[in-house]
Amino acid sequence: MPDNNHQNTSAGGALSAYDSPADILNDSALTDTEKRKLLEDWKMDLDSRLYAESEGMSSSEPISPQEEARLAEQEQRVSHALDMLNHKS
Repeated sequence: MPDNNHQNTSAGGALSAYDSPADILNDSALTDTEKRKLLEDWKMDLDSRLYAESEGMSSSEPISPQEEARLAEQEQRVSHALDMLNHKS
């Protein structure tokens, strides 16, 4: 459920303000451009985290295979939401 605080449109803001990409798509307070920006930032953050992990460049202990799978699944959901938004209209 969104917290309706749309001031912060960084990837961290998207991750903390919304539980899922669908919450962003369903937020009627956001324009399609704002939704796209949030989803693109979220995707970039997830892609960066997954890439860093795969290259052994994470700043902490390596993540578990389960966490890596969760991040990959989340990245797929964000990508799907972006596709839906891009094909809307």
